[in-house]
Amino acid sequence: MNDDVETLAKTFRTLASARVKPHYLHQGDLALGTGHFRTSVARGQELMRALRGNLSGLCQPTYVLDIPGGHGKVPIGPGYLEPGADGAWTVTDPKGHTHPYEG
Repeated sequence: MNDDVETLAKTFRTLASARVKPHYLHQGDLALGTGHFRTSVARGQELMRALRGNLSGLCQPTYVLDIPGGHGKVPIGPGYLEPGADGAWTVTDPKGHTHPYEG
């Protein structure tokens, strides 16, 4: 299964213990016949949010989407900040709880 937090965490920790930095976690390409391997972007962002709360920085890859047509890769990880009034922000922690941030 390719959309399980525990499996991904174990894989990334194993790579790091072998001195291999997990660099990218790719959103599945839109190639014909590969749809059964793909998760949704929303699910991928959920996975990355959960991994961020459980893995050291060394074990965390960057979640990316390779834009079709050869336009490159872009990070598509979860957002944690939402702007509010008067320069305030709402921060969402890895467990999905929100917190005010004045900054």
